[in-house]
Amino acid sequence: MSIPLFGTPDAPVPVIEPVAVPVKYTERDMLDALHARYSQASQGQSVRWACAEHVRSHASFDAKRTCDFMAQDLWLSGKLELHGHEVKVTRSDWLRELADPSKAEEFRRFCDRWWLVVPDPSIVRADLPTGWGLIAFGRGRLVVVKQAPRLTPETHPPTFRAALLRATAKTNARRGSVVAQIKAEADRWQQRYESVAGVLAKRERELSELRSVR
Repeated sequence: MSIPLFGTPDAPVPVIEPVAVPVKYTERDMLDALHARYSQASQGQSVRWACAEHVRSHASFDAKRTCDFMAQDLWLSGKLELHGHEVKVTRSDWLRELADPSKAEEFRRFCDRWWLVVPDPSIVRADLPTGWGLIAFGRGRLVVVKQAPRLTPETHPPTFRAALLRATAKTNARRGSVVAQIKAEADRWQQRYESVAGVLAKRERELSELRSVR
């Protein structure tokens, strides 16, 4: 039986205790893991989530705040929720975040759920603010440590909506470029494999001919 990515009243999210993570992760690692987490919720060609990295608080170039990652649920069954994510990879980063609550609140007020995303929950300890959920690595993937409560978001102003859509478009373009690079590299390795395989096949034929002469 498949488990939904996020809970519903009929199917709450199971809380999984993460294991300790000795590996040092970067923000890029965490963002890639978030993309993987949300892409797992899609079924076939039916895309469930529209994701955006580094969403600015306003459409203008003088915007001073940035949200690390946002994911918009596109399915009515998911209640079309907007999930915001703050990524922290060290304890010191998290303490700086706690010292300035206005940074997260700039975006949290527009979200249906708000998450802190860390490689190891020990980064947070007992400091998680009210209204935040927690996601961390466990068993090789991101898992829910504490479910984010449903919030009552404010109406999105046009400047924020434009900034979110711009970040979504830029994120899709970047990921499309990464996929193209991976495919090109895979094609190069396939060509090398076929070239080597051709040489080996030729040598085997030559060896077979020599053995038949004997």
